[in-house]
Amino acid sequence: MFRAIVHQTLAVVALAMGCLATQRWEVAVSAFIGGTCIVLPNLLFAIRLSANRGGSSDSYPTVFFVGELVKLLATIGLMAIAAVYVVWLVWPAMIAGIVLAANAPWLVPMLIRQKAGNGR
Repeated sequence: MFRAIVHQTLAVVALAMGCLATQRWEVAVSAFIGGTCIVLPNLLFAIRLSANRGGSSDSYPTVFFVGELVKLLATIGLMAIAAVYVVWLVWPAMIAGIVLAANAPWLVPMLIRQKAGNGR
């Protein structure tokens, strides 16, 4: 669970650093903000699920679905806050950060396995 969040964080930081190396700082920060809108609610959701790990198995589905709802609302809220308060936001970069962070939990392990397989 936390490994996926590490993958998301690393992918977003790599994207932001790549943008910083090739584009203006606004592009890099916009990509980082977009990724953070996904990573932060996922981190809080993972912490909440791990806190419930020793609890009753009957309450786990409720905790999971309520946590998913809160995560979704927090993601939308963070994106809305960024849209309203960051006036220099570069939308394509922000969307790239969102898409990369959302896909990183399956994309990063796939790329790591592929690279390890090519080295044989």
